[in-house]
Amino acid sequence: MKSSPPSFILSRHWTDSEAGIELRFWLIDSEGERRCRVIPEQSSSCFVAQRHLKQWQGLWRRLGISVRVGERTFTSLLGDQVLPVYTHSVRQQRRWVHTGQDQGLKVWEDDVMPANRFLMERFLFGSLSEQEGRFRPASSEPELRVLSLDIETDWYIPGQLPALYSIALAFDDQQQVLVVNDGADFITDDGVDVRLFSTVRDCLAEAIARIQAYDPDCIVGWNVIDFDLRILQEHCDQVGLAFEVGRQRAVPLWREMGGQPGRYALELEGRQVVDGPGAFRSAAWAFEDYSLETVSRSLLNRGKRIEHSDDRVGEIERLYREDLQAFAHYNAEDAQLVLDLFDVAGLWHFLIERSHLTGLPMDRVGGSSAAFNTVYMPRLHRYGYVASSVGEQTLQSSSPGGHVMDSTPGIYRDVIVLDFKSLYPSIIRTFLIDPMGLLEGLNADEAESIPGFLGARFHRTRHILPGLIDQLWAARDQAKREQNAPMSQAIKIIMNSFYGVLGSPLCRFFDPRLASSITMRGHDILQRSSEFIESQGYPVIYGDTDSLFIHARNHAEPKRLGRELADQLNEWWRSLLQESYGLASQLEMEFETHYSRFVMPTIRGTDKGSKKRYAGWIEGDGEPRLVFKGLEAVRSDWTPMAKAFQHRLYRCVFQEEDYRQVIRSTVQQLHAGELDAELVYRRRLRRQIDQYEKQAPPHVQAARLKKQHNPNWFGRTIEYVKTVQGWQPLPYVSAPLDYTHYIEKQLAPIADALLFFFDDDFQAVVDDQMSLF
Repeated sequence: MKSSPPSFILSRHWTDSEAGIELRFWLIDSEGERRCRVIPEQSSSCFVAQRHLKQWQGLWRRLGISVRVGERTFTSLLGDQVLPVYTHSVRQQRRWVHTGQDQGLKVWEDDVMPANRFLMERFLFGSLSEQEGRFRPASSEPELRVLSLDIETDWYIPGQLPALYSIALAFDDQQQVLVVNDGADFITDDGVDVRLFSTVRDCLAEAIARIQAYDPDCIVGWNVIDFDLRILQEHCDQVGLAFEVGRQRAVPLWREMGGQPGRYALELEGRQVVDGPGAFRSAAWAFEDYSLETVSRSLLNRGKRIEHSDDRVGEIERLYREDLQAFAHYNAEDAQLVLDLFDVAGLWHFLIERSHLTGLPMDRVGGSSAAFNTVYMPRLHRYGYVASSVGEQTLQSSSPGGHVMDSTPGIYRDVIVLDFKSLYPSIIRTFLIDPMGLLEGLNADEAESIPGFLGARFHRTRHILPGLIDQLWAARDQAKREQNAPMSQAIKIIMNSFYGVLGSPLCRFFDPRLASSITMRGHDILQRSSEFIESQGYPVIYGDTDSLFIHARNHAEPKRLGRELADQLNEWWRSLLQESYGLASQLEMEFETHYSRFVMPTIRGTDKGSKKRYAGWIEGDGEPRLVFKGLEAVRSDWTPMAKAFQHRLYRCVFQEEDYRQVIRSTVQQLHAGELDAELVYRRRLRRQIDQYEKQAPPHVQAARLKKQHNPNWFGRTIEYVKTVQGWQPLPYVSAPLDYTHYIEKQLAPIADALLFFFDDDFQAVVDDQMSLF
């Protein structure tokens, strides 16, 4: 067989057959050729305890199941001797595994599906090539065909199938909208291809035909799996139509997510289905919320064609009845927004690079544990070990989080921030923290191991994870040199996720000795670094996990001081670790930020310094700017007025202007009604309204009132205000606004947190002003 060009793995599938398990990999090469590589007669594998082999053999005979037991002995991370077992059917493997587990027999790695196992054990992450019939790791940059899908329905009520109004498809600068509307005249539009259908079945059939004609590699949308595609599936079921949207006209395979009603996983032959919010979260994008409107406004400076309102669904209903052209444009724009968002955010590049690094398919949301399993387990097997099962590790000790130091409150000039570059991955690299290395270290002489915490010891030479992070670190440095931001971001997210995997009881490599050896070492590093900085004559006013905030006092060049202190600290750690442990330090402190003015507030009502809350003023890097951490200006549960007030007040103080005038003018504007539009609270309901207890918080009170006014409202986000008659929702506000509430609960707390340092208070500033009202 001749060699094939590098091809990206679009999707992977397996099917039981009489001849064994059939694996199918859909591939796309650099020239855009798409093909399905079929590998027949494969087996599913897992591991059983060697000491229970006779019991297993008796069980297999009773069940009439043929298996093959491998000859090589492996060791579990808890010390069991285990043997590999191969079965020609996943269904049969599940049968004997469950039967044996019911009898108290243990199995390892039975949850790894055949297609994933095939790729993982050959280190085929993201892409592959074939050379003389053998698969080889490769890298490729595919040109993907992407189709965005969005539907419109009537009011969605959980548990009921809503009526289907339309299906919008956007791809290659085309927008097509298929509308269910019996009796309407045919409409034409120069910008959007709009077609009308008299029945839901005809509309669905046409949508399926168009998807097959375009033949996308990826289908995207906003909540496209749990809503759009699921609703279309249910409508197809209702009218007796096969929902054939996969390649080779395959139908979706649905799996309900355990413990998450209404949440589904979806497998589609030859295609990836990528959900917008999940993709943005995976790439560590942060927004006030992940609605399509919010994300589009943030990145594209445009949003839905119907502006945010209390009755957007009602407006959609009206357009559907009265203005089909405007309705079609609205639906088409929602589909187009998703395509544009993925392009602007570079998400396709990110997802492809992540797949090359971790082996995860592009549609996998989150998946830090799965990524760790994929890259770690094949290396573990080559050392003769197998991975633990989730819950197998029963140690009860909990590992602490990052160290947060007590702060010294005050208003400062010249605060510099030093930050350890990727502290937790650096600790893993330096102190050789590793699941396999823990077992090896505990069984080795002291001289061959490095002490951790909670009794852990890590082998000096037999380990996997430090080398993995070395490779990722080098790859990230290369990505930075090449200005490959998506690759750099993907590597950063993966490296930083490793600590969470080791510290989560839901992950197979969980061990509190591993996680604690990272976090408790981090505590020690931060504390000793602080002591070193203070020994140089500069007070550390705060520290958090991997950062130190240092008062530069009257140093003429604070930025130069920051770089010098970082260099000195790095050299100090290099010498200390070499002398104490014989280790090469991978710790790297960097100068991060210089705040020309800085506020570390107190805990409200006390003179004790707060944590994870501060504000600073940065100059010299272009336009001066304010930075808020943990304060009201960055919290979603404060009103726009409060946020704007805090910005104005802090800017005024940092620029040494009269803060009293800012306070008085804001209060005056408030009483004059000029700020009414900025007094709206906006909160999200975490559960159904009737699930809250009688003593409900303000946003629930407002939501109940809104439900009374509009029984058809089933929204999750509520906008409301405080009136003299209590909390009232928009747009059903019938009483005057309670300005006293906004003064006492929104303005005063923000001002007093700052005025405390001037021996002043909000009430004293506004007393004279208030007497005018």
